[in-house]
Order: sequence, then structure tokens, then C-alpha cells
Amino acid sequence: MPAAYRILRLNDYRHGRYRLLPIRPDDREDIRQWRNAQLDVLRQSAPLTAEAQDRYFHDVVAPLFEAEQPGQLLFSLLLDEELIGYGGLVHIDWLAGRAEISFLLETGRNAHIPTFQADFAAYLHLLRQVAFEDLNLQKINTEAYDVRPYLTEVLAAEGFAEEARLPRHVQVAGQLVDTVFHSCFRPTGAFRGHVLITSLAGKAPLLRAVQAAARRLHYATKVIGADLNPQALARPLADDFWLMPPLRDELLPELLAGLQARGIAYLIPTRDGELAFWSRHRAALAAAGVAVLVSAPEAVHRCLDKLEFTAFGLQHGLPIIATARDIDSLTERQSQPPTAFVVKERHGAGSLSLGLNLPAAAALAHARTLQEPVFQPFIHGREISVDGYVDRTGRVHGLVARIRDVVVRGESQVTTTLLDAALLARLTPIVEKLGLYGPFVLQALLTEDDGLHLIECNCRFGGASTLGIAAGVDSFYWFLQESGGNDLQAFPFVPAAIPLRQVRVASDNVFVVGGN
Repeated sequence: MPAAYRILRLNDYRHGRYRLLPIRPDDREDIRQWRNAQLDVLRQSAPLTAEAQDRYFHDVVAPLFEAEQPGQLLFSLLLDEELIGYGGLVHIDWLAGRAEISFLLETGRNAHIPTFQADFAAYLHLLRQVAFEDLNLQKINTEAYDVRPYLTEVLAAEGFAEEARLPRHVQVAGQLVDTVFHSCFRPTGAFRGHVLITSLAGKAPLLRAVQAAARRLHYATKVIGADLNPQALARPLADDFWLMPPLRDELLPELLAGLQARGIAYLIPTRDGELAFWSRHRAALAAAGVAVLVSAPEAVHRCLDKLEFTAFGLQHGLPIIATARDIDSLTERQSQPPTAFVVKERHGAGSLSLGLNLPAAAALAHARTLQEPVFQPFIHGREISVDGYVDRTGRVHGLVARIRDVVVRGESQVTTTLLDAALLARLTPIVEKLGLYGPFVLQALLTEDDGLHLIECNCRFGGASTLGIAAGVDSFYWFLQESGGNDLQAFPFVPAAIPLRQVRVASDNVFVVGGN
């Protein structure tokens, strides 16, 4: 019978094909060889001898099994019942309820980055069961040399936050590198359910941001991607995938059954064209135990319809750029008739088929290529985006402005945060009048005469809004906390103190075949 730690209730933890067991004495020679082959990433200055390893298992490891409060707990990690790694909880502080994570993978698996990431993610899941469920610890943390960015990617995806960094702190392979500390806290509430991202497509940055937030909420929370397309590009990166039925009102019972069968408690729409559907059925979703991240139907409608957005602005005295069905009526409204125009579709994202800075004749010609064109005066100014989150009470919980440095097909490919407290204070009451809930992206122009002109508002998470998260607008985590009944005052907005720039470039994702 395998050895068991007296302090543990289970001593056998499983996650998919992975299994975590109290460290087995027969594994000691494999572990010794792995350690000696990977000295650069370990706090070990010299190779271990077989004799030293035997003494360690006899003198240090063996007494741990009967200890009431051991200083460490070590485990063997198995995949399909084969040993692939080991690690555990070390430097356990029972009074503070914290411990450090140790982990070492078999040398060949460690050298293959996708394999390492898959194994490490599964290991973290298993170790959190030990730490938070069996031992009732409050916090677990890692200390690692900053030589493996792919390790940090897994930590972030699993809900670990960088807690501290010691610059140029240790020498590795002749170079001084940082030592980085990451931490994860015990979930504040019971596991409630999984998260669904609809219209997943290729939205890998959004998916990873939701995964990081979900892991912070509870390590067992899966982020499931859904799409009508079985070949959705981000599908392999999701924890699971649902080939979802079309969003039609008559299919609502089928959709609700699908959500409940998958244990979905949180739903995040990501496409303009689906917002009205999910908003219209918020009550039915809530009755089924699903919180949906979407504004009320009237707010969704006014954000998707540029004429309604302008009319709302006129009614409430908001600085929204004038919009009209034809040039003549637009010109009649202006004290100084515009000489150049912007032409766009009335509904949906304004960047679609946009005609910019066109004289009247060209604007009319461009309008004939659109389905339902609207006209706006062209205004010279600096275009900005504003990422924010409005809580369930209708109050702005966080707001970050950013400059659109490089724009491609309507989305910021290079964008930099703008530290302007006066501008944010000016924007806050405007946003609160729009009646939104959850994340939004506001497009605006700043003119040299200190003018503020609102172009449009997308009442969803934007393509470049991951910079907003980095700058403090923790949209997905706030949504998960609010949906669990928690007061967001316990999760305040902490804006970044320095400007941040985001560059969105294509990246390759390699993963172990056999997943979703």
C-alpha cells in the first residue's frame, strides 16, 4: 500500500489523466537524475550523489508522513500511471497558512515547452486541491528565476499574480537574472460553476484574460469556448469547447439545457451581433443560474444604433458627435456646416466600411456602397479609446483612457494608456448616463480647444481592452465577483501609476495534441 501523509485526508488526487500521490521512495533515483540534469533552474549548487539522495529520503522525507505539521509535503506526479515529475508544498508556515510550490518535470518533458505547460497547469490544479481543500491553507506561492517566460504564462493563466520581483538577483548560465514571486490565494467562496465565452473565433487574448480571472475566483473553474464554427481558431486554447446552436429565440430552451448540462454559471458574449439576444433573455438565464455579462436591452440598442446614440446624447446633453441619415439634414444642424464627412453603417462597429474625411460628393458615393449609411461631420482631433467597467448599481468602477497609436481595420494594434485624471473625471458622469453594465469601450476625439466629442460606445469587451486590464480595469474578475454576490468595494480599481503600451502582433501557439 502506498505511503500516506497523516495530515492529509485523501492522499490521492486526480485531474484528467494526471495523478498526484505522496512521493514514492522508488522514484528517488529518477528524481535525482532529473535534478542533476536541470541545475540551472534549481536552487541546487552541485550534483546529488545516490548516497546523498538515499540519506535525504531516509532522514528528511520518511518522517514527514507521520508529522502533525510537516515542514513540507512532497508528491510524485503521474500521467497515465507513469512518473513524469515531482514536487510539493515546501517551507510551510502553518501559522500564516502559506506554502511555497516546488516542481520538477522529467528532463525530456521539461525541454519541450508545450508539454511542460500542459503538465505544469495540471500539476497546479492538483496541488491547489491539496493546499486549499485538504490543508485549508490561505496562500501558495512560487519563486522562480526569470529565464522561462512560458512558465510565467502558465502561472498567469492559472490565476497566479506576480507579487514581487528582485531584479538581477541570481546568476544563471553566466547571466544575472530576476527572481520572480507569484502567488495564488484560497478561493473566497465555494465553487459555483464554469464560464462560457460565446463567439470565441480567434479571440485568444480575451480567452486568456478570462482564464486568469476565473482561476483567481476558483481553481476548478473552467473557461469553455463556444462557436458555430467547429474550427474556431482559439478552440485548442480553451478548457473545453461547445459547438453551440444558433442564437434564435425558439432555440432558447435548447441553449439553456446546454448551459446547465455544462455547469455554466457565467456567460460572456463577445460579438456585437449577439448582444441583443443575450440581453433580451437575461431573466431566463438568471432563472437557470447563469449570470450574463451584458447591458440592458435599451442600452445595447442605443450603442448599436448610431442614430439612437446621437438622439440619446441630444436628449441628455452629452457631447456625442452629430449623426444623420443624409448630408443635408446634418449640415442644417451645424452652426458651421462641415466641409468633410465621415460615412459609416448605422448599426454595429463604426469601423466597418468606414469612409473617413470625405468631401460631400465622395461621401455620397461611398454611402451608396453601404447597406444603411449614416453621416457625421469630420472633426480633426486625437482619437482615444476608453476602457471601463460599470457595476450593477450603474456606477463606474474603473476607467482607463488610451491613445490609438496604430489602428488596423478599426482596432488598435498599438495603444498607449493616457494618464489624465481630469479627462477621466469628465468622462465618468457621461458614461454613467448611458445606462451600461459591465465592460465597455468608448471612442472619442480630443480637440485642441479642449473639446471632447464622443464617436460611439461598444457595450462589450474590446479587441484591445486587455491593455485596460493591465492598467487596472479588472473587468472579468469584477464580473465574476459581482455575479457571486460580492460587493465590488472589496475589489477596488487600482490604476497603473505609469503609462503602459500594448502592441498586438500575431503569435504562434503550440500545444499537445489530444486536447479539445
